[in-house]
Amino acid sequence: MSARTNYTQAIADMAKLEQSIYEISSSTVDHSATLQQTASIDIAASRNWFIFAIALGLGATFYLVIHQRYALANRRDQHMRSFASLFAHMTRSRVTALRLFLEHAQPDKRPSGEMLEAARSAAAELESITNGVLQIAYAPQDSSTMALGRLLEDLTRDRSSLVQVLVDPKARLHPVPAAPFRLVVNELIENALAALSGARNVRVLISATLKRHPFLPRSYLVLEVADKGSGMSPEIVAKATTPFFSTRAGNHTGLGLTACSQMVSTLKGRLIINSAPGAGTTVEIRIPVHSTAVASWRSFFRRGRNEARG
Repeated sequence: MSARTNYTQAIADMAKLEQSIYEISSSTVDHSATLQQTASIDIAASRNWFIFAIALGLGATFYLVIHQRYALANRRDQHMRSFASLFAHMTRSRVTALRLFLEHAQPDKRPSGEMLEAARSAAAELESITNGVLQIAYAPQDSSTMALGRLLEDLTRDRSSLVQVLVDPKARLHPVPAAPFRLVVNELIENALAALSGARNVRVLISATLKRHPFLPRSYLVLEVADKGSGMSPEIVAKATTPFFSTRAGNHTGLGLTACSQMVSTLKGRLIINSAPGAGTTVEIRIPVHSTAVASWRSFFRRGRNEARG
Protein backbone atom coordinates (compact mmCIF):
# COMPACT_ATOMS: atom_id res chain seq x y z
CA MET A 1 0.00 0.00 0.00
CA SER A 2 2.96 2.34 0.65
CA ALA A 3 4.28 1.64 -2.84
CA ARG A 4 0.78 2.00 -4.23
CA THR A 5 1.42 -0.99 -6.44
CA ASN A 6 0.38 -4.66 -6.57
CA TYR A 7 -3.15 -3.95 -5.31
CA THR A 8 -4.36 -7.05 -7.12
CA GLN A 9 -1.95 -9.25 -5.18
CA ALA A 10 -2.91 -7.55 -1.90
CA ILE A 11 -6.61 -8.14 -2.54
CA ALA A 12 -5.88 -11.79 -3.32
CA ASP A 13 -3.87 -12.13 -0.12
CA MET A 14 -6.71 -10.53 1.87
CA ALA A 15 -9.14 -13.05 0.44
CA LYS A 16 -6.86 -15.88 1.52
CA LEU A 17 -6.46 -14.30 4.95
CA GLU A 18 -10.22 -13.95 5.29
CA GLN A 19 -10.69 -17.58 4.31
CA SER A 20 -8.06 -18.69 6.86
CA ILE A 21 -9.69 -16.60 9.61
CA TYR A 22 -13.10 -18.13 8.76
CA GLU A 23 -11.67 -21.63 8.88
CA ILE A 24 -10.01 -20.96 12.24
CA SER A 25 -13.23 -19.47 13.67
CA SER A 26 -15.27 -22.39 12.37
CA SER A 27 -12.85 -24.88 13.87
CA THR A 28 -12.98 -23.03 17.18
CA VAL A 29 -16.78 -23.10 17.17
CA ASP A 30 -16.81 -26.78 16.30
CA HIS A 31 -14.28 -27.55 19.03
CA SER A 32 -16.32 -25.56 21.54
CA ALA A 33 -19.45 -27.50 20.57
CA THR A 34 -17.53 -30.75 20.91
CA LEU A 35 -16.34 -29.72 24.38
CA GLN A 36 -19.89 -28.86 25.40
CA GLN A 37 -21.19 -32.19 24.15
CA THR A 38 -18.36 -34.00 25.95
CA ALA A 39 -19.18 -32.11 29.15
CA SER A 40 -22.86 -32.99 28.76
CA ILE A 41 -21.97 -36.63 28.23
CA ASP A 42 -19.70 -36.60 31.33
CA ILE A 43 -22.43 -34.97 33.40
CA ALA A 44 -24.99 -37.50 32.19
CA ALA A 45 -22.56 -40.35 32.86
CA SER A 46 -21.87 -39.04 36.36
CA ARG A 47 -25.60 -38.72 37.00
CA ASN A 48 -26.16 -42.25 35.73
CA TRP A 49 -23.36 -43.59 37.92
CA PHE A 50 -24.84 -41.76 40.89
CA ILE A 51 -28.28 -43.21 40.16
CA PHE A 52 -26.70 -46.65 39.70
CA ALA A 53 -24.86 -46.31 43.02
CA ILE A 54 -28.10 -45.33 44.76
CA ALA A 55 -29.93 -48.24 43.13
CA LEU A 56 -27.10 -50.58 44.08
CA GLY A 57 -27.18 -49.30 47.65
CA LEU A 58 -30.94 -49.73 47.83
CA GLY A 59 -30.58 -53.21 46.36
CA ALA A 60 -27.89 -54.10 48.89
CA THR A 61 -30.03 -52.70 51.73
CA PHE A 62 -33.03 -54.67 50.50
CA TYR A 63 -30.90 -57.81 50.30
CA LEU A 64 -29.58 -57.27 53.81
CA VAL A 65 -33.09 -56.76 55.15
CA ILE A 66 -34.33 -59.91 53.43
CA HIS A 67 -31.23 -61.81 54.59
CA GLN A 68 -31.68 -60.66 58.18
CA ARG A 69 -35.34 -61.61 58.16
CA TYR A 70 -34.46 -65.01 56.71
CA ALA A 71 -31.65 -65.46 59.26
CA LEU A 72 -34.02 -64.48 62.08
CA ALA A 73 -36.65 -66.92 60.87
CA ASN A 74 -34.01 -69.63 60.46
CA ARG A 75 -32.64 -68.92 63.94
CA ARG A 76 -36.16 -69.03 65.39
CA ASP A 77 -36.78 -72.36 63.67
CA GLN A 78 -33.46 -73.65 64.97
CA HIS A 79 -34.42 -72.59 68.50
CA MET A 80 -37.74 -74.36 68.18
CA ARG A 81 -36.10 -77.51 66.82
CA SER A 82 -33.47 -77.45 69.54
CA PHE A 83 -36.04 -76.92 72.25
CA ALA A 84 -38.30 -79.68 70.89
CA SER A 85 -35.33 -82.05 70.53
CA LEU A 86 -34.23 -81.18 74.05
CA PHE A 87 -37.66 -81.98 75.47
CA ALA A 88 -37.91 -85.20 73.46
CA HIS A 89 -34.43 -86.28 74.52
CA MET A 90 -35.23 -85.67 78.19
CA THR A 91 -38.62 -87.41 78.20
CA ARG A 92 -38.14 -90.31 75.78
CA SER A 93 -36.65 -92.83 78.20
CA ARG A 94 -39.15 -91.96 80.95
CA VAL A 95 -42.13 -92.30 78.64
CA THR A 96 -40.74 -95.64 77.43
CA ALA A 97 -40.45 -96.84 81.03
CA LEU A 98 -44.05 -95.89 81.77
CA ARG A 99 -45.27 -97.55 78.56
CA LEU A 100 -43.45 -100.79 79.43
CA PHE A 101 -44.91 -100.65 82.92
CA LEU A 102 -48.44 -100.29 81.53
CA GLU A 103 -47.91 -103.05 78.96
CA HIS A 104 -46.80 -105.53 81.64
CA ALA A 105 -49.37 -104.48 84.20
CA GLN A 106 -52.15 -107.03 84.74
CA PRO A 107 -55.56 -106.12 86.22
CA ASP A 108 -55.70 -109.19 88.50
CA LYS A 109 -52.10 -109.03 89.66
CA ARG A 110 -50.36 -106.36 91.69
CA PRO A 111 -47.15 -105.09 90.05
CA SER A 112 -43.89 -105.82 91.79
CA GLY A 113 -42.30 -103.24 94.05
CA GLU A 114 -39.44 -102.67 91.62
CA MET A 115 -41.82 -101.94 88.76
CA LEU A 116 -43.87 -99.57 90.91
CA GLU A 117 -40.74 -97.80 92.07
CA ALA A 118 -39.47 -97.46 88.49
CA ALA A 119 -42.84 -96.09 87.37
CA ARG A 120 -42.95 -93.61 90.24
CA SER A 121 -39.39 -92.54 89.48
CA ALA A 122 -40.18 -92.05 85.78
CA ALA A 123 -43.31 -90.05 86.62
CA ALA A 124 -41.39 -87.90 89.09
CA GLU A 125 -38.63 -87.29 86.55
CA LEU A 126 -41.18 -86.31 83.90
CA GLU A 127 -42.79 -83.90 86.34
CA SER A 128 -39.40 -82.45 87.22
CA ILE A 129 -38.48 -82.06 83.55
CA THR A 130 -41.79 -80.33 82.79
CA ASN A 131 -41.35 -77.97 85.71
CA GLY A 132 -37.79 -77.21 84.63
CA VAL A 133 -38.86 -76.46 81.07
CA LEU A 134 -41.68 -74.23 82.30
CA GLN A 135 -39.25 -72.50 84.63
CA ILE A 136 -37.03 -71.69 81.66
CA ALA A 137 -39.92 -70.56 79.46
CA TYR A 138 -41.55 -68.37 82.11
CA ALA A 139 -38.38 -67.15 83.78
CA PRO A 140 -38.78 -63.52 84.95
CA GLN A 141 -37.06 -61.05 82.67
CA ASP A 142 -35.11 -59.34 85.46
CA SER A 143 -33.60 -62.61 86.69
CA SER A 144 -32.64 -64.11 83.32
CA THR A 145 -28.94 -63.25 83.76
CA MET A 146 -26.53 -63.92 86.59
CA ALA A 147 -22.85 -63.41 87.20
CA LEU A 148 -20.98 -66.55 86.23
CA GLY A 149 -19.11 -66.72 89.54
CA ARG A 150 -22.31 -66.62 91.56
CA LEU A 151 -23.95 -69.26 89.36
CA LEU A 152 -20.99 -71.62 89.78
CA GLU A 153 -21.00 -71.03 93.53
CA ASP A 154 -24.68 -72.02 93.69
CA LEU A 155 -24.05 -75.16 91.64
CA THR A 156 -21.04 -76.32 93.63
CA ARG A 157 -22.11 -75.28 97.12
CA ASP A 158 -23.20 -78.80 98.08
CA ARG A 159 -20.36 -80.43 96.13
CA SER A 160 -17.42 -78.29 97.20
CA SER A 161 -15.42 -81.37 98.22
CA LEU A 162 -15.88 -82.91 94.77
CA VAL A 163 -15.69 -79.90 92.49
CA GLN A 164 -12.91 -77.32 92.20
CA VAL A 165 -13.68 -73.96 90.56
CA LEU A 166 -11.02 -71.74 88.95
CA VAL A 167 -12.48 -68.60 87.35
CA ASP A 168 -10.57 -65.44 86.45
CA PRO A 169 -11.96 -62.14 87.85
CA LYS A 170 -13.38 -60.86 84.56
CA ALA A 171 -15.16 -64.11 83.78
CA ARG A 172 -16.46 -64.30 87.36
CA LEU A 173 -18.33 -61.01 86.95
CA HIS A 174 -19.54 -61.66 83.41
CA PRO A 175 -23.36 -62.06 83.19
CA VAL A 176 -24.66 -65.26 81.60
CA PRO A 177 -28.19 -66.57 80.86
CA ALA A 178 -28.98 -68.16 84.21
CA ALA A 179 -31.48 -70.85 83.22
CA PRO A 180 -29.68 -72.49 80.27
CA PHE A 181 -26.24 -72.12 81.86
CA ARG A 182 -27.45 -73.70 85.08
CA LEU A 183 -28.89 -76.68 83.22
CA VAL A 184 -25.86 -77.20 80.98
CA VAL A 185 -23.15 -76.78 83.63
CA ASN A 186 -25.05 -78.93 86.14
CA GLU A 187 -25.40 -81.66 83.51
CA LEU A 188 -21.69 -81.53 82.72
CA ILE A 189 -20.85 -81.78 86.42
CA GLU A 190 -23.19 -84.76 86.85
CA ASN A 191 -21.66 -86.47 83.82
CA ALA A 192 -18.16 -85.89 85.17
CA LEU A 193 -19.06 -87.22 88.63
CA ALA A 194 -20.75 -90.26 87.05
CA ALA A 195 -17.60 -90.91 85.00
CA LEU A 196 -15.59 -90.83 88.23
CA SER A 197 -17.81 -93.31 90.07
CA GLY A 198 -15.65 -95.94 91.69
CA ALA A 199 -12.48 -93.83 91.48
CA ARG A 200 -10.45 -93.11 94.60
CA ASN A 201 -9.78 -89.43 94.07
CA VAL A 202 -13.00 -87.92 92.78
CA ARG A 203 -12.28 -84.41 91.59
CA VAL A 204 -13.96 -82.31 88.89
CA LEU A 205 -12.30 -79.10 87.74
CA ILE A 206 -14.36 -76.18 86.42
CA SER A 207 -12.39 -73.34 84.85
CA ALA A 208 -13.59 -70.22 83.07
CA THR A 209 -11.85 -67.33 81.38
CA LEU A 210 -12.44 -64.58 78.83
CA LYS A 211 -10.32 -64.93 75.70
CA ARG A 212 -9.86 -62.54 72.80
CA HIS A 213 -9.78 -63.70 69.20
CA PRO A 214 -6.19 -63.46 67.88
CA PHE A 215 -7.23 -61.79 64.62
CA LEU A 216 -10.79 -60.47 64.97
CA PRO A 217 -12.17 -57.92 67.47
CA ARG A 218 -14.12 -60.57 69.35
CA SER A 219 -14.04 -62.07 72.82
CA TYR A 220 -15.23 -65.45 74.02
CA LEU A 221 -16.29 -66.85 77.35
CA VAL A 222 -14.57 -70.23 77.63
CA LEU A 223 -15.80 -72.61 80.35
CA GLU A 224 -14.33 -76.08 80.81
CA VAL A 225 -15.49 -79.01 82.92
CA ALA A 226 -12.73 -81.61 83.23
CA ASP A 227 -12.46 -84.96 84.96
CA LYS A 228 -9.84 -87.69 85.20
CA GLY A 229 -12.28 -90.51 84.64
CA SER A 230 -12.20 -93.41 82.24
CA GLY A 231 -12.61 -91.16 79.20
CA MET A 232 -14.26 -91.96 75.88
CA SER A 233 -13.05 -93.48 72.66
CA PRO A 234 -12.91 -91.34 69.50
CA GLU A 235 -15.93 -93.21 68.13
CA ILE A 236 -18.05 -92.31 71.15
CA VAL A 237 -16.81 -88.70 71.12
CA ALA A 238 -17.88 -88.42 67.47
CA LYS A 239 -21.39 -89.60 68.38
CA ALA A 240 -21.69 -87.86 71.75
CA THR A 241 -23.67 -84.92 70.38
CA THR A 242 -25.78 -86.99 67.98
CA PRO A 243 -29.51 -86.70 68.76
CA PHE A 244 -30.76 -89.42 71.14
CA PHE A 245 -27.27 -90.86 71.60
CA SER A 246 -26.20 -91.10 75.25
CA THR A 247 -22.97 -92.16 76.88
CA ARG A 248 -24.97 -92.95 80.04
CA ALA A 249 -22.01 -92.96 82.37
CA GLY A 250 -22.97 -94.69 85.59
CA ASN A 251 -26.64 -94.47 86.64
CA HIS A 252 -27.00 -90.82 85.73
CA THR A 253 -29.66 -89.99 83.14
CA GLY A 254 -30.10 -86.30 82.41
CA LEU A 255 -29.99 -83.87 79.54
CA GLY A 256 -27.12 -85.61 77.82
CA LEU A 257 -24.37 -84.03 75.78
CA THR A 258 -26.72 -83.79 72.81
CA ALA A 259 -29.12 -81.47 74.61
CA CYS A 260 -26.21 -79.53 76.12
CA SER A 261 -24.76 -78.98 72.66
CA GLN A 262 -28.12 -77.80 71.32
CA MET A 263 -28.66 -75.41 74.21
CA VAL A 264 -25.18 -73.96 73.74
CA SER A 265 -25.85 -73.53 70.01
CA THR A 266 -28.93 -71.42 70.82
CA LEU A 267 -26.50 -69.04 72.52
CA LYS A 268 -24.42 -68.97 69.29
CA GLY A 269 -21.71 -70.97 71.01
CA ARG A 270 -19.92 -74.26 70.55
CA LEU A 271 -19.53 -77.33 72.73
CA ILE A 272 -16.21 -79.12 72.21
CA ILE A 273 -15.39 -82.53 73.71
CA ASN A 274 -11.80 -83.65 74.27
CA SER A 275 -11.51 -87.15 75.64
CA ALA A 276 -9.33 -90.22 75.48
CA PRO A 277 -9.62 -93.64 77.14
CA GLY A 278 -7.86 -93.56 80.50
CA ALA A 279 -7.07 -89.83 80.28
CA GLY A 280 -10.43 -88.37 81.27
CA THR A 281 -12.76 -85.94 79.53
CA THR A 282 -12.80 -82.18 79.12
CA VAL A 283 -15.95 -80.49 77.81
CA GLU A 284 -15.40 -76.93 76.63
CA ILE A 285 -18.15 -74.35 76.15
CA ARG A 286 -17.13 -71.40 73.97
CA ILE A 287 -19.66 -68.56 73.71
CA PRO A 288 -19.15 -65.15 72.07
CA VAL A 289 -19.27 -62.31 74.57
CA HIS A 290 -21.97 -59.87 73.51
CA SER A 291 -25.52 -59.13 74.49
CA THR A 292 -27.12 -60.57 71.36
CA ALA A 293 -26.92 -64.15 72.60
CA VAL A 294 -28.75 -63.29 75.81
CA ALA A 295 -31.20 -61.14 73.85
CA SER A 296 -31.78 -63.97 71.39
CA TRP A 297 -32.50 -66.46 74.19
CA ARG A 298 -34.71 -63.94 76.01
CA SER A 299 -36.59 -63.04 72.81
CA PHE A 300 -37.11 -66.72 72.03
CA PHE A 301 -38.74 -67.50 75.35
CA ARG A 302 -40.61 -64.17 75.41
CA ARG A 303 -42.25 -65.19 72.14
CA GLY A 304 -43.05 -68.55 73.70
CA ARG A 305 -44.69 -66.86 76.69
CA ASN A 306 -46.76 -64.60 74.46
CA GLU A 307 -47.90 -67.52 72.32
CA ALA A 308 -48.76 -69.57 75.42
CA ARG A 309 -50.74 -66.70 76.93
CA GLY A 310 -52.46 -66.06 73.60
